[in-house]
Amino acid sequence: MGKRMADELAPQGGRINAEVPVDRSSEESLPGQKRWSQSLHHVPQQPQELSPQFPLIAQRFEAWWAHDCLDRPILIGSADTRPDRPITRRLELLASPEEWLAAKVADMQQLQRVGEALPNVRVDFGPVLLGSLVGGEREVGANTSWTHAFIDEDWSNAPDWSIADDNEDWQRLLELLELTARDAAGRYFVCMPDLGGCADTLLNLRGSENLCLDTVTNPTAIERALDGLYPTWHRAFTALYDSVLPSGAGLIHWLQLWSDKPYVVPACDFNALVGPAQFDSLFLPDIARQTDAVPRSIFHLDGPDAARHIDALLSIDSLDAVQFTPGAGTPSTLPWIDMFQRIQASGRSVLIMVHDLTEIPDLLEQLRPEGLALFIDASPSPQELDAAMASVEAHATPSP
Repeated sequence: MGKRMADELAPQGGRINAEVPVDRSSEESLPGQKRWSQSLHHVPQQPQELSPQFPLIAQRFEAWWAHDCLDRPILIGSADTRPDRPITRRLELLASPEEWLAAKVADMQQLQRVGEALPNVRVDFGPVLLGSLVGGEREVGANTSWTHAFIDEDWSNAPDWSIADDNEDWQRLLELLELTARDAAGRYFVCMPDLGGCADTLLNLRGSENLCLDTVTNPTAIERALDGLYPTWHRAFTALYDSVLPSGAGLIHWLQLWSDKPYVVPACDFNALVGPAQFDSLFLPDIARQTDAVPRSIFHLDGPDAARHIDALLSIDSLDAVQFTPGAGTPSTLPWIDMFQRIQASGRSVLIMVHDLTEIPDLLEQLRPEGLALFIDASPSPQELDAAMASVEAHATPSP
């Protein structure tokens, strides 16, 4: 089934659920927030062994979260200094924790970083880990993994959406988080796995064609599943922070943004396959309750087909920022300048994945420095990386 099927089947009549209220003091909020924020606040008080400038870097990130600019836009970029030793996800080593950590630390150490790029080891299981945590079969391939779809047509064999305490991936996740945190404290940062959004978990476990049809023929099943998954996301997200912060290590998510408050990266890659009506009624409320539950949030908007939902996303009052990936087939960021300007005008910060480094000067010229961050989503040479950094530094605000 093509991606237009859900659009064609969708009821007409425009967007629904246009405004999503926010109440971050609700009982849905994660109970560990105050304790986590206290731990995170202490991390930038001193340099990290592999990031001596971290106190200043943290200030730049805090300004960015506040939709401001300390002295220049954020730049996150790295270059591999040893192409002869390929850096991979090391998924094949997950069952050997010490060997896995040694390989991941070696990967980190062979990167040249610029700007606000933070040295980190990511506890990476591949995309949308939540699917295997609730009982899906995760298969590992060449530097990736996937969860097999198994939910029947009538959803009669759907799981109960909870995490079994003896789930192998769950146990391994907690072990690797704690191991990495102990090694990272005072030295580098622990980067979180991709839990995945609740919608993308359903996409994996139900299959794209079936889930697209469900949005029209069986939306109630989707709503029940999302409601069942949300407490499980709560539990998994809480475990990330509770496993890392007691060791004194700093914690970041895959977009590599620092925050002295907990933050979440909501995602719904499935939104590229559905129209506005289904997205607004079924999936937007689930995204909103995630952003309501955590002090800070940045939505992962992936590709041109997902971009049509930007107005709905900006209606979520508790959303702080938007990250945009132009897409593999359309890697240029420049056609999206207008959308970036609208995001900034709405009072949100923006993080742009840049594939073509020659576009950086245009982005810097056409966008406000306040709340602007660029992430080099390419494999530049060290020289190209330095040139990109020079472009950003040329837009620094002169000291008074």
